[in-house]
Amino acid sequence: MKFRTLFLPAVLGVGMLAAQTTTPPARTAPPEHSQRGGRQMMLQKLTSDLNLTPDQQAKAKQIFDQSWQQRKAIAPKLKEERGAILAAIKSDNVTQIDRLIQQNSQLNAQAAEIHAKAMAQFYAILNPQQKAKMDQKLAHFMNPMARARHAGQSQQTSRSRS
Repeated sequence: MKFRTLFLPAVLGVGMLAAQTTTPPARTAPPEHSQRGGRQMMLQKLTSDLNLTPDQQAKAKQIFDQSWQQRKAIAPKLKEERGAILAAIKSDNVTQIDRLIQQNSQLNAQAAEIHAKAMAQFYAILNPQQKAKMDQKLAHFMNPMARARHAGQSQQTSRSRS
């Protein structure tokens, strides 16, 4: 009887300890093909929402691929600066934080400029009916409150599905 009362809690304890010490798989940077998949999904969504012609689809793909290549060129510097900002935060180096934020804001502005110019090129290939639909999308995209509302609704929808 003593053996059973000591053995059972010990086995359960070891099992719980083993369950706690397992490490989740390390997250790695998303491979390029998954990022390409995101661009393809975006293009498919635009194609269906705006009823793009095959010629428009080809032009849109070219526009967005080119902008992605431009943003890809500055991505390592953005990542490096985010790491430096985190280090400055942890070391409470306010002067360095100020300097890094200024540098980072310039790169973020460059990324936003690349995106906005790509959207302008895309908008230029649309017909008037497509532009009217795109105007609604852009108004929603450019309105931070609408995006926040949409994000909140998306989270509620995904929770209710669970």
